[in-house]
Amino acid sequence: MPDSKKVRLGIIGAGGISQVAHIPNILGTRSAELVAICDSDAGRAAGVAERFGLPVWFDEPEALFRHAALDGVLITTPTISHVALAQLAFESGVDVMIEKPFARTTTEARAIVEYAERSGRLVIPAMNHRFRSDTIHLRRVLAKKELGELTMIRAGWLRQLGVWGRPYWFSDQKLSGGGVLMDLGIQMIDLVFFLTGFPVVIEVVGSINDKALALDVEDTATAFIRLEDESVFQLEVSWANCDDHDKAYTWFSGTRGAAALNPLRLSRRQKDAIEHIDLPNFGDDVRLYRNSFQTEIAHFVECIKKRQKPLATGQEAVKVMEVVEAIYHSAGR
Repeated sequence: MPDSKKVRLGIIGAGGISQVAHIPNILGTRSAELVAICDSDAGRAAGVAERFGLPVWFDEPEALFRHAALDGVLITTPTISHVALAQLAFESGVDVMIEKPFARTTTEARAIVEYAERSGRLVIPAMNHRFRSDTIHLRRVLAKKELGELTMIRAGWLRQLGVWGRPYWFSDQKLSGGGVLMDLGIQMIDLVFFLTGFPVVIEVVGSINDKALALDVEDTATAFIRLEDESVFQLEVSWANCDDHDKAYTWFSGTRGAAALNPLRLSRRQKDAIEHIDLPNFGDDVRLYRNSFQTEIAHFVECIKKRQKPLATGQEAVKVMEVVEAIYHSAGR
C-alpha cells in the first residue's frame, strides 16, 4: 500500500468503547479514514454515523464488507460474535483488530488465529495498556534485567463497588465467557506477560466468587501463577471493591531492584541501600490511558500499510486465554 494512501477502516459495534475511544482516535489519525460504522441496532448505527459525520452506516456486517471497500476493521461487539465476524473479515480480505476479550475460550482464540493465518491477514488483540509510554519504558527495563532475576509479581484491578454499569452482555456467561476475569483479569495477565516476555506457566491456582453482585458470572477473582523462572505472579481483580476508590497496579520485585506501574516507580539495590531512580515525566495516569488508544490505532494502521508484525498478536491472546481457563478450572468452574 502506498504511504500516501489513507487506510480505510470500519467498525463493527457502535457501543461505548467505539464512541468514546475508537471513533475519535481514528478521526484524529491522518493516515486513516473511518468510512463506515456497523451495528445490528440500525437506529444506533445511524445515530452514531450522524453524530460523528460518517459517510455511511450498515446494520449487517456482510453489507459492510460488500460495499465499504475496507482495508481494516475493528470488532467491538459482544465476545460471542468475534469468531464469526473475524472469519467474515478475513474472507473479505480485511485485516482485523478485536476489542477485548479476544475470545470466550482458548478454542475460539485458536480458531481466529488459524483463520487469519490461512487468509494471510493480520489479527491484533486490542490491548491498549501495551501502548502506554510508561509500559514501554518498563518493558525495556525488565528486558535488560535491570532488576535482576524476578522473584515476585503482583497485579490487580479493583473497581469500586457501585451501581452495575457494565454493558448488559458482560454479566451473561454465554455472551461473554465469564465475568471480571474476562473483563479486567485478561488485561492484567496480558500486561504482565507482555512486560516479562511471555514466560512459561508451570502452575495455576485460582479462586472466583459472585457474592457481592450476585450476577451469573464472577465479580471477584484471584490467582497464584507459578512461572518457569521460579517467580510467582499473584493476580486479583474485582468489580466489587468496597474501598473508596478504584485501584489498578502492577508490581515487580527482583534480586537487584523493584518496579511498579500506575504510577511508574523504579528502585535499585545499591549494596545494603535502596536507590530510587529518577524517571521521565510520562504524564498522569488518565492521560496515559487515553493516549494509549490513539497509539494503538496508529499502530494498527501502520501494520496494515507496511504488513509488519503487530505489537500484540493473536498467538499471545491464545496464551492469555490458556491461563484464564486454567484459573476457572482450578476454581471448579
